[in-house]
Amino acid sequence: MELTIHPSAAAFLASAAGPLLREEALHNLILGIAALVRDGRAFGDEAPYFLTVGAGHELLAAAIRTPPFPLILASPGGHRGAIEALMDHLATADPHLPGVNGPLAAATAFTDLWQKRRGVRAHIEIRTRIYELRSVVPPAGVPGTMRPAREEDLPLLADWASAFHAEATPHDPPPDPRAMVERFLESGTLVVWDDQGPVSMAGSSRRSARGATVSLVYTPPACRGRGYASACVAALSQLLLNRGCAFCTLYTDLANPTSNKIYHRIGYRPLADCAVYRFEP
Repeated sequence: MELTIHPSAAAFLASAAGPLLREEALHNLILGIAALVRDGRAFGDEAPYFLTVGAGHELLAAAIRTPPFPLILASPGGHRGAIEALMDHLATADPHLPGVNGPLAAATAFTDLWQKRRGVRAHIEIRTRIYELRSVVPPAGVPGTMRPAREEDLPLLADWASAFHAEATPHDPPPDPRAMVERFLESGTLVVWDDQGPVSMAGSSRRSARGATVSLVYTPPACRGRGYASACVAALSQLLLNRGCAFCTLYTDLANPTSNKIYHRIGYRPLADCAVYRFEP
């Protein structure tokens, strides 16, 4: 078993993408973030790092980190020894690691080892579920229509992006909401549901070889309960399939039963549970 420190996102993907793509939807986050870094996206002031653990040609574990965000972990074989090898390396290389994000079993195994090694406490910040869609079931009877977001929508959607962050990821470093929306407008797909004006939004800026991830789903409180988010996500998902994606993925917060229910109704099926653990001294 050998741990490799890869000098770049491109080198990491050259080594790890093949095995990870065997379960592409499950590994959409680590593949998508690595691809964004490879293509020039910066997530913070510190340099990212990329790690794999393998035995011969078999990938046992992979991890990347884009500070200040937690470690993103994948363990295709659920190999505890490989997770321990990552932990041993990071105990020296990144001793103040703020947390880990990954499929529940792998993230929990890493956290248990990290707590014993580093003497820290850990708590689950958020439990999520990955959903996968290959065929859309469009909701009926929702007034309005989907359209691409436009430059004139930018001030409103930046306000929505800020509100989305406050609701969905309050413990992450706060983004520049205007810059976030501009990135979606420039390099991704950002749409709004329009019912005599914008009432909901959804975007997709992270891709893997055959799939796309839907995110930034937000409806302002005054417009909720009318099916706008369901219609917007369904229409965006169909657009992504029409453009050649074999599937779409999205993450839901397991503490929010409403979102889990509405996505299931439009064709998303549960794939795996994940967790973000935070570490504290």
